[in-house]
Amino acid sequence: MPLNHSEIRAQFPSLSVVDNKQPRIYLDNPGGTQVSQRVIERMTQYLINCNANDGGKFRTSLDSDALLAEAHQAMAALLNAPSPSEIVFGNNMTSLTFSFSRSLAHLFKPGDEILLTRMDHEANISPWLQIACECDLNVKWLDFSIETYRYEMETLSQLLSNRTKLVAVNYASNALGTINDVKTISAKAHSVGALVYVDAVHYLPHGCTDVQDIGCDFLACSPYKFCGPHQGVLWGKAELLEQIQGYNVRPAMNYLPTKFETGTQNHEGQAGSLAAVEHLVWIGKTMAQEYHEQFAGYSESTKYIYSAMTAIKDYEEKLSYRLINGLQAI
Repeated sequence: MPLNHSEIRAQFPSLSVVDNKQPRIYLDNPGGTQVSQRVIERMTQYLINCNANDGGKFRTSLDSDALLAEAHQAMAALLNAPSPSEIVFGNNMTSLTFSFSRSLAHLFKPGDEILLTRMDHEANISPWLQIACECDLNVKWLDFSIETYRYEMETLSQLLSNRTKLVAVNYASNALGTINDVKTISAKAHSVGALVYVDAVHYLPHGCTDVQDIGCDFLACSPYKFCGPHQGVLWGKAELLEQIQGYNVRPAMNYLPTKFETGTQNHEGQAGSLAAVEHLVWIGKTMAQEYHEQFAGYSESTKYIYSAMTAIKDYEEKLSYRLINGLQAI
């Protein structure tokens, strides 16, 4: 069954908003997306039925903990992460990156090198520049070709050395639209012993994002970019998350992912993030059956998610070509 665009659009209340008798048009793609009724209901039901802090022995806290565990599992399925304990929720990608840059700084010593790029969003640059200044690290820059708008892998190899400790790179550019070969970049960085931190905020809404296939060490994304609420999510390899320091208060538990989810979290936001993934599962299960066999080796949830993402990608490409051809004609 192909994508039922009318049925999908009907899930988004904001698409029926009218201004001065004209239907509202949303063109703020870089700033975020609209949310489905499923997201609204998940967040509302959380606030009504289980609005509590975690770790309590009473009904609302127990229900809250169960839902938050479900949200972590959903994000693990979205990213094909080995374990939901590797999923860390936060306010946004920027805040999470600042937090993890501080934690990772303990692995570096003066004179070590970090590699940043000229194509990245500032959220994947400023946090690393600050720890470079504080820890006396050397910063190298990976530029891109102004002919192809891509990174040159030969240039990357020349910049890497046995002193390189971290490579921070974007999966796709929010300015240029370039989709980068983060799998090859990760492999090259690992060949010199460097860690890889991937900003997937702009890519994830448009394609399957498999952290195990990419081979990176950390990957950050934002549910509000794929029809969820304002939240940030970070995935990290369990062995690295266990190794690095989490900044939290003394009574906090030192296990994953709690050691990095400092203080009281945005629980209703996590409920909404769960619903954003459930929306993709619904599309994949009911409208993208032709892609199921392609992802048969994944868990059932991930199979449906990736089937939905592939169907949406195919549709987006047709719209993009139509837009480009139309613009060229005028």
